[in-house]
Amino acid sequence: MSVKRNVARFAEIGLLAAAPVLRAELRVIETLCPGGATARYFEEMVPMPDGVKLYTFGAVPPAGMKCPIIIERNPYVKDERVSPGRFSGLAWTPDSYVRITQHCRGCGCSEGDWIPYATERADGMALLEWVRKLPFYNGELFLSGGSYLSSVHFLYIDTNPPDVKGAVLAVQDCNRYNIVYRNGFFKSGLHGGWFIGGYKKKNTRLQRNKAVSFRDLPLCDFSRRYFGEAVPWLDSVFEHPREDDPFWKTPEGGHDSYEAITRATFPILLTTGMYDIYTGGIFDMWARMPAAQRARCALVVGAYDHGGNGMATYQKKESTPVEFPQGSLAMVCPDSTLQWFNHIRKGTPLTFIRPGKTSYYALYENAWHHTGRLTDGPVPHTFYLNNRTLDAQADRPAAITYAYDPGNPVPFKGGLCLNFGGMPVQDPPDFRPDVVSFLSKPFAQTWDVRGRMTARLVCVSDCEDTCFYARLSLVKDGVAYPLRDDITSLCYATPDYTPGAEKTVAFCFPDHAFRISPGDVLRLDLSSSCSHFVPHTNNKGLQSIQKTRRIAKNSIVCGKSSLTLFCEQ
Repeated sequence: MSVKRNVARFAEIGLLAAAPVLRAELRVIETLCPGGATARYFEEMVPMPDGVKLYTFGAVPPAGMKCPIIIERNPYVKDERVSPGRFSGLAWTPDSYVRITQHCRGCGCSEGDWIPYATERADGMALLEWVRKLPFYNGELFLSGGSYLSSVHFLYIDTNPPDVKGAVLAVQDCNRYNIVYRNGFFKSGLHGGWFIGGYKKKNTRLQRNKAVSFRDLPLCDFSRRYFGEAVPWLDSVFEHPREDDPFWKTPEGGHDSYEAITRATFPILLTTGMYDIYTGGIFDMWARMPAAQRARCALVVGAYDHGGNGMATYQKKESTPVEFPQGSLAMVCPDSTLQWFNHIRKGTPLTFIRPGKTSYYALYENAWHHTGRLTDGPVPHTFYLNNRTLDAQADRPAAITYAYDPGNPVPFKGGLCLNFGGMPVQDPPDFRPDVVSFLSKPFAQTWDVRGRMTARLVCVSDCEDTCFYARLSLVKDGVAYPLRDDITSLCYATPDYTPGAEKTVAFCFPDHAFRISPGDVLRLDLSSSCSHFVPHTNNKGLQSIQKTRRIAKNSIVCGKSSLTLFCEQ
């Protein structure tokens, strides 16, 4: 249903305010639901500073009662009004929470266009101001959300509203660069598909040419080819692929959000999973917190991916083929959000979450650990890449060479924690000519790996710049389960390369915690592409303006390249 039809429908039932003003009085809807229970709730079209009205609803407590309020803003909603049955049979006390939900601009029943991130700061702050005028507001606001529903809060909590007492912000990084890029490579499998699916999604006049791909050259023309119009934010992103670019320190680059985690002073529960798409960035957020703030917050890292902390049966999906007993927060603490808020309000004891601690699940050990921070294990173990093997000692140097065609990127299965797709079973070693696999001998003893594994590749190419991609897996009973991946180019860390020369590129895989058991095998797959990222053209310079691509002859120098794990023993 169009926005115009929604406006007409709401006008008929009295939901639209006559003018963009904040109102202290609500039109309370009271109705009898099936089964005889009574529902009391409100629906409002709340005006934003620019006059656009956003659909907002919530339960209404008994007259005269004031309650704490949980705020949620959601773009992933249908174009339909809330069901009264959602509010039926509620038992109210002054400690009950009123949950208020708003459809983000241009989503569901709200007016306007949804341009991800663009107006969430102003809209979120306007909603808080409107909520403060409600008759049941008691001076305590709590923020809740997961994924983009967390981003909408990250964008304004650097202002530290004094009545925001706490938050639960799940599976989202506040660093916009991490959301969009990895070492200069645009995450087409993560941010690209998500952005084009959401941008002005209710605007039926907008062109959406689905024959256009992020692999079409030049990438800088994508917006006009796909949407039929310039999209300033996306076009700017393509111009700034480096994290050290000043663009990422501007509001347009998401710096308001980046500052949120260091400036907020109220308790925040952060949650993620070892295979969440933002795992590494969330660990970074925790590390960047001032010590005093970290002491009042908590980080919980489960076993699964972007939805795993909220789904007790998530392990049954193909993207997570291994069952990890009690591996999600939902399994060990199903009422974690209300526990966290009650702990803040009344000092109610927590049953699992520990303020000031990182609670993480070690995969294959199948155990939770509580520590200040997940750090690298104290004992490094280095494996040298020899002739398709991983060994404790280096052989004589020798090169393995393959052809990299940017027009045919490798379709690695699963996105691990850099893209969507989880941790599905991997294809066999060397499953394509442009994939080079290295395997260790079966382990003879148990190793508990912690922190950020690294790889050091000595490479050669016949091009002035090219890409290298690494994916590490753990092989158990002949089945390869991926652990981590990373991507970079010859010229990302240092600007120049002479074709034919040896050059070292470094990978630092996002944090992990897992057990290697006797009989397990490590497997490292190397290539020059992964279909989750926009392929490198093998031309030097800003990739988004390249109009041609070429095939590269790339080599890995065995005997000089290595992989390092950090273990507890």
